[in-house]
Amino acid sequence: MKGVVLAAGYGSRLLPFTSFRPKHLLPVAGKPILHRSLEYMRDILDITEIIIVVGYQRQSIMDYFKNGQELGMDVFYVVQHAGHARGLAAATGLVQDQISKDFVLFLGDNLFGANLKKVIDLHNESNASATLHVEEHENPQRFGVVELDGDNVLSVEEKPENPKSNNVITGFYVLSPTIFNMISGLKPSARGEYEISDALQAMIDNNYMVKAAKIDGWRLDIGYPEDLLAVNQLLLNDETHTVKGDIESSTIIPPVFIAEGSKVTNSLIGPYVMIEKGVFIDHCEIKNSVVLENSKLYRSVISDSVIGTYSVVRGLKAHSLKVGDYSDISNGTL
Repeated sequence: MKGVVLAAGYGSRLLPFTSFRPKHLLPVAGKPILHRSLEYMRDILDITEIIIVVGYQRQSIMDYFKNGQELGMDVFYVVQHAGHARGLAAATGLVQDQISKDFVLFLGDNLFGANLKKVIDLHNESNASATLHVEEHENPQRFGVVELDGDNVLSVEEKPENPKSNNVITGFYVLSPTIFNMISGLKPSARGEYEISDALQAMIDNNYMVKAAKIDGWRLDIGYPEDLLAVNQLLLNDETHTVKGDIESSTIIPPVFIAEGSKVTNSLIGPYVMIEKGVFIDHCEIKNSVVLENSKLYRSVISDSVIGTYSVVRGLKAHSLKVGDYSDISNGTL
């Protein structure tokens, strides 16, 4: 079975951290989001042939993964150009020529702590045309909402004002090539996008079997800077705790990820801090934060914050700070 990963989006909700890189290459616990997604597909789902739909900053993604051999995978690319139709269904339709059998569709900004192999198993056992991973959510109107009878999907509606249930679609689907016929007949939604939920509803309307599976375990859709911090907390533990940087006269409180090529002096770091390569930190206290590559922090106390690439922070005491790439923020009072 092939895997299709959608990674063409701009990531506007993650600005200013996506000004110079695609959101899928933002790191969590020391690895880019998309790197972790591909490892999950390889290790949990036994899928090693991947098609990535790329768009914004596509060369960065292609340069990072190349042909996938370093991950023991075969990675291919399809480009969704800026002027192309928008929406998940439009992006999925671009891979039609590369798909002849059932496949997995994976949203590249989602990470899972659930065994989604069970979704594939249900799909194969039931001979369904589509099988969706669903979860209950307290605000279902923000998502694609499914109406269920057992594990049978009766209806699918994208971001309804009056949801029929609190069961929502996550970023994981198992689909047959029939989905492409449904996509070809779609019209744009009210928000101007070709919705995958509309394609799934078209399947139901044409009497194709659509199933749903609820699997225990966490999922995070990384759409906002605070999501980076939440995933960092989930993934940093005794196993992933890593200190490869140069540490001088400093205290490290596990778990953290401190990359090789970084330097920390006279500071207190942790817990739940990720520091990328090239970062220099001096006389700081930092906890539950992400510091992206080649930034410099001096005499600051920071928590629950994201510091962008090539930024300089001096003399700040801050909570929930969001510093964009190539920024310089100084206080001088600490």
